[in-house]
Amino acid sequence: METIDTSVLIVGGGPVGLSLAIDLGWRGIATVLIEQEQPDARRIHPRMDNVGIRSMEFCRRWGIVEAVENAGFPRDVPLSIVYATAVLGHELARDVYPDKANAVAPPFSAQKHELCPQNFFDPVLQRAASSYSTNRLLYGYRFEDFEEKGDRIIASARPVSGGEPLQVRAQYLAACDGANSAIAQRLSLAPAKTKVLSCSTNVFIRCSVLAQRTAACRAYRYLLIGPEGIWGSFVNIDGRDTWRLQLLGDDRWPDWSEAQIHDFVRRGIGADIDYELLSWLPWSRRETTAARFGSGRCFLVGDSAHQLSPTGGYGMNTGIAEAVDLSWKIAARLEGWGGEALLESYDAERRPVAMRNVLQASENLRAMRSLPLEPALLDQTAIGEAARRAIGAYAQQALQREWRSFGIHLGAVYRGSPIIVEETSDRPEPDVANFVQLAVPGGRAPHVWLAPGHSTLDLFGRGFVLLEFSSDSDVAVAALISAARAARMPISHHLITHPDATAAYGRRYVLVRPDGHISWCGDVIPREPAQLIDRVRGVDAVREDYASKPAALASSADGVAL
Repeated sequence: METIDTSVLIVGGGPVGLSLAIDLGWRGIATVLIEQEQPDARRIHPRMDNVGIRSMEFCRRWGIVEAVENAGFPRDVPLSIVYATAVLGHELARDVYPDKANAVAPPFSAQKHELCPQNFFDPVLQRAASSYSTNRLLYGYRFEDFEEKGDRIIASARPVSGGEPLQVRAQYLAACDGANSAIAQRLSLAPAKTKVLSCSTNVFIRCSVLAQRTAACRAYRYLLIGPEGIWGSFVNIDGRDTWRLQLLGDDRWPDWSEAQIHDFVRRGIGADIDYELLSWLPWSRRETTAARFGSGRCFLVGDSAHQLSPTGGYGMNTGIAEAVDLSWKIAARLEGWGGEALLESYDAERRPVAMRNVLQASENLRAMRSLPLEPALLDQTAIGEAARRAIGAYAQQALQREWRSFGIHLGAVYRGSPIIVEETSDRPEPDVANFVQLAVPGGRAPHVWLAPGHSTLDLFGRGFVLLEFSSDSDVAVAALISAARAARMPISHHLITHPDATAAYGRRYVLVRPDGHISWCGDVIPREPAQLIDRVRGVDAVREDYASKPAALASSADGVAL
């Protein structure tokens, strides 16, 4: 039996597992990734199409933005959303969006979300993960079992095609093996109950005529509305001739015949044109979050930790943010400067965010299902025309929070984290649709352009960053930097005089973590900077002291009392 020794074992080679491998590789951490399918298997049934704006900020860090943008989806396809009785039927309303070649980033980010369906996105991530010499990606291996022995995880896997088993010895295990995770079940972390929202079906067709017929007023997504409300959606999944019809479904597991699938396809197209039925796949739309995201040296990441309706496109993007959170904490422990509370904070920080995202995705689904019944929708009469205008306006208004959810992607604030020095815990949650970036402890550090092409976001990633917006406390700053270096915690210091950045951050000093979230901010460096450093790097004794003395975290004119 071959045995491989590594620092981190990742089980699951979807976008979340690959993102974790990329971030760990970027940090120089030895990693083995095991995936039972072959690299191109997931391209047959692409499950996602939107790489969210926060995920693209991480892609910027990894240097793969251009690869994502040029992965294969045409840059000239307008990303408009059409509400219609069929792709070639009555158009009820339209949300007009530019194509990706002409879209611009919003003022609060250096990036914009990208349309890069999984059949294009996975290969980009696979190439990036494979580019690090510290990474080893093993496709065609089925994970079998593991046990935790002291400071090691001993895992076994076997080639799917047959052959000798493989043993992997790692210090940490990341379960990125999706819904029904074998590792979550083995750890007794899988939810006892899951709420099934609907039993949906994805149908893939090839139809070159459809793109030609819609060329004069192209769109990417069509919401299909009938007298019974929204019943499905058609998405041009490759921007050319491949389309995905998603049937919304109900609480019954579907058992469609091929003839029924053809009926749905013809109804969705709205005309008798030639197409090729490629495949169809039923699946369960669920609402669930695990009670804990980790146990010992094992952690749940992505769908192994939570499942949610794809309404909003939050699933993969939530998982990628979890991967980035976990990556730097594992690296800190392996490098010797992170305390025991660091990995404990993964659950405290990411599980509340996942719960928020799961519930908002369900709210988006409820909004989609809220359309009133309209028996006259298809009537070729004045009454039918009036009904179509009314339903179109209703649908367009009801679904705006799903299309405009920057607060979900960028607004996560880690409240109650043992490694965040909070000023107050009663700040309201960022609005889902009307996002305003704020420099608050636990929140994402704001983006500001410091120079053409150079964002504040570009300062973050390798270690902690102390941003200074005033240069009159050199001794105090030096003491903080010295305390960090004495603890072997990587830190850099940037004096920033740009007025926009000064206004956006609002404090004289801001300490930013490797994942780009704020650990602490204040107008005065604490009198005991070593205590602040110990807190943010997760030293246990300091964490316990803070837990017993919450008043010590309050901000004052003298900075944070430490």
